[in-house]
Order: sequence, then C-alpha cells, then structure tokens
Amino acid sequence: MTANPTLVKWLLPMLFAVCANPALSAPDRLRIDGIYRSEVQTNADGVDYLSLLRFAPDGRVFLTHVSMPARQEKVCEWFRPELAAPHWGSGAGYRLDAQRLIFRTESLNATTLFDGMVDADVLKMQLTVPTKQDLSYPLLFRFAPCP
Repeated sequence: MTANPTLVKWLLPMLFAVCANPALSAPDRLRIDGIYRSEVQTNADGVDYLSLLRFAPDGRVFLTHVSMPARQEKVCEWFRPELAAPHWGSGAGYRLDAQRLIFRTESLNATTLFDGMVDADVLKMQLTVPTKQDLSYPLLFRFAPCP
C-alpha cells in the first residue's frame, strides 16, 4: 500500500504544526505562550486583584499580582520573563509529574508554595504561605494567551 502524495503533502505540515505549537499542547503540559490568571480576589482593603503566573521556556516561573481591571494586552506587555522585577515572586523551576505541578516562588515579601494539578488550560492549585499561621488556600488559574 502506498501513501497518497496529495494527502501526505497536506497532512505532514498539519501534524508538524500541532506537535510544535505550545498552544495546542497536551492536557498535562504547561503553556509558555501566555499567562495563567487567577480568579478575582479581594484583599483586606477591599481592592480586587488577580494573581498571575508565567512560565518561561527555561523552566523558571514568575508570580505577580495586579489590581482590577487588568487588561490582557497590558499584562502581556510587561509581565514577561525578560522584564523580571524585584517585587515579582520567582522560582528557579517547577516539577511536573503527569498532571501534578509543584513549585515555589520567593519575593521580597513572601515565599509561596504551590501544589496542584494541570488540567488542560487550568491550574488547580493549593497555595501555602509559610508563616506563623501557615496560610493555605485553593486558587484556580486559567490560561490566557499573549500575542
């Protein structure tokens, strides 16, 4: 049986694009072509904000918080690994085993431990801030692509 040359000519580029495109990644993979945005949270002063995660191609991870409203275009413009700021939480790497994701970020103000699951474009995380109270809470992050 021989392959249809027209079908091969059409199918091979499509297969390559799917395999090479991080936007079309497997459900247990982290995406590096955008940011993960948390649900809206409210701080003690009544200010609404988002927590943002960004994974760099070299394995680093970054955490920051932004007040609402947080426009996607603006966030993507300045929340890039090459523009890392001292107030961002950052980690040297993360561990991803099957769908389980574990990492920690450190900033000038806090260390945050993340432990959770990757489910398609959603991170279901348990965050722990090791303090005297050992603050721990669940937080859902949804992927949003950056142009």
